[in-house]
Amino acid sequence: MVMLNQASAAAVAAPDIFIEHRAEERYSDIVERATITFRGRDYPVAVVNISARGTQIESDIKPRMGESLIIQFENCSRMHGFVRWVREDKLGIRFGHEIILAS
Repeated sequence: MVMLNQASAAAVAAPDIFIEHRAEERYSDIVERATITFRGRDYPVAVVNISARGTQIESDIKPRMGESLIIQFENCSRMHGFVRWVREDKLGIRFGHEIILAS
């Protein structure tokens, strides 16, 4: 039987939602803009940062978690992604496949 002290029990019961879970580096100086196709419409968006597996964008669209979209960065092919999180005017997008970043 495992016994937890009060501090350990509290940490297990209410984990910190702001713990860093990123597996790869984020870059904010590779790309500035993108176009997303969401619910059949195109939207220009600002790119906050990008990694090999996803990006954070600024937009006033209101998607649901897990909703799919298409994203295209300048001089790149379109790719599928899905919404991982939404906070105010920022969205976390997970790419459908890993990409190779080059500056």
